[in-house]
Amino acid sequence: MKPNFSLSLFLLLFAVTAQAQVMGNYEVQQQVHSNVNFNAQYRALPKAANILNERTIEFTINALSNQEASSYTAIFSVIQVGKTADETNNLINQRLDAFVREVEALGIPRKDIYLDMVNFLPKYEYDVSKKIFSKKTYTEIPKGFELQKNIHVRYTDPGVLDKVVTAAARQEIYDIVKVDYFVDKPQEVYGQLRTAAFNYLAEIKKLYRSNGIVLDSASVISAENAWVAYPMNRYEKYRAFTTQAIDDNGKGIVNEADKPVARFYNAVPANDYDIVINPAILEPAVQFSYNLVVRFTLPEKKPVVKTEIKKELMILTPTGELKAVRLD
Repeated sequence: MKPNFSLSLFLLLFAVTAQAQVMGNYEVQQQVHSNVNFNAQYRALPKAANILNERTIEFTINALSNQEASSYTAIFSVIQVGKTADETNNLINQRLDAFVREVEALGIPRKDIYLDMVNFLPKYEYDVSKKIFSKKTYTEIPKGFELQKNIHVRYTDPGVLDKVVTAAARQEIYDIVKVDYFVDKPQEVYGQLRTAAFNYLAEIKKLYRSNGIVLDSASVISAENAWVAYPMNRYEKYRAFTTQAIDDNGKGIVNEADKPVARFYNAVPANDYDIVINPAILEPAVQFSYNLVVRFTLPEKKPVVKTEIKKELMILTPTGELKAVRLD
């Protein structure tokens, strides 16, 4: 029976295609449009170990903690235009009051809803008049008023946001400005990271001691730093498409289609972290980072002083004199 080379080739191409699909369209786009080597830019390269001098040892410990938010605040922007100030304010309040009632019906209490007055501005338009023997004259005249208010909605269940957005749309509120993430007692998260980092350092010292390098007698200085990354700052955008190359010596006119812009949550990668708490995250998380640098300076070695031992024998002479006789 002859081997089926076409089937084998198909399976090979399918395997290559499947592997590329797992990598993701965003990475493929970076590979296509980047001017630098893709693998060198995106592969996690090991850091080089540095020796400061023969007496100094420095350790850098990075710790990361992924925390689910304990509460969220969504901010919606509402703009209303009217002919008079009273009309404008009444129209926007009708929309906001109806929206608040629907949000309360979702189980969100009134104390977790806040109305923020942003601006109230008169609007103008140009009146065009043309006189004999003169050009057109444009004169600004009052047209009406524009009122903007923001409404803040705090919630604890991330699944309720979809219902809040639907309620907003029913009142012609379409602009969701942002969603803030909050974690209760962030100082406890930093405390957990600090403890984990020092425990990690203690294990390193223990390992060094077992290999004959004792750090307990060294002088120690340390420094630490901490920061946090919120999901709203970790969203990136890309366009997933392929474009065919055109070879017409630059004579043709190319009309490009509008490409949809996709966004996705790109979490802080754990490549450079020694400690990761809650490493497997599904939903966007608040990512706390802690950095500890500890420098050990070993005591300077003292030169070995060789002590010469002289062997002498003391003899008491018949005259009562004590003499030393050296024994070589």
